[in-house]
Amino acid sequence: MSKRIVVTGGAGALGSAVVRRLIGRADVIVVTRRPEGVPDGVLVRRADFDDIGPAAFQGADAALVVSTDHRDNDRRAAQHEAAIAAAAEAGVGHLVYTSLVGCDGPPDMLNAAHRASEAALRSAGMPWTALRNNLYLEGLDGLQAAAAATGRHVSNAGGGTVSYVSRERCAEVAAETLLGAARGVVGVHGPQPLDTVAVAAFFSSRLGRLIEPVLLDDRDYSEHLLSVGTPAPLVAALVALGQAVRAGVYTGR
Repeated sequence: MSKRIVVTGGAGALGSAVVRRLIGRADVIVVTRRPEGVPDGVLVRRADFDDIGPAAFQGADAALVVSTDHRDNDRRAAQHEAAIAAAAEAGVGHLVYTSLVGCDGPPDMLNAAHRASEAALRSAGMPWTALRNNLYLEGLDGLQAAAAATGRHVSNAGGGTVSYVSRERCAEVAAETLLGAARGVVGVHGPQPLDTVAVAAFFSSRLGRLIEPVLLDDRDYSEHLLSVGTPAPLVAALVALGQAVRAGVYTGR
């Protein structure tokens, strides 16, 4: 008998990639507020993370809770906790949650909601896996745009490295995890750790012109961010992110 797997956010970028990898290997049920984005032939249950109950997960042998993108950490954590509680009430056999590498430390902008959500996952009383994905490779696109405009890639990360991981790789790991047994905490990383100089070289290759790596200390980096109009709360978070990179949080080894 085929395994029945529920994927929340199945019309989003990561969720839809997971669904594509599961089709033909399991009975897939997509939980989404945007059913028009789901491939034909896949069972859809309409639900929203602000109003989700056990019916969304009914009959699931395994389920994936894809973390939401809400900018308010308290609201985001509440959404995840509601989904986790609903899955537990529905009797899901294995719950998988998409978390973030280093979520037990700063910066809170990235990590606070994941810390709370992992705590809820651990206490829900069912087998679980937290996929701690590294920073998305696709997230470099915004930094590349800034580099293209200025000819510089500016960072306070020093010699710290990040094993940026593609969304497709995260989807591959999620699909295989859903098809298997609970694994606890799992780090998901890209193939090669990159420092600031390597990221600048990556941008240079993509753009076909030289991008200069600029390494600043925390104070100068903060002043740089403020000078280009970055809001003060975001400046503090970005400085903390660079500090975490320097500390090896995202190296992926």
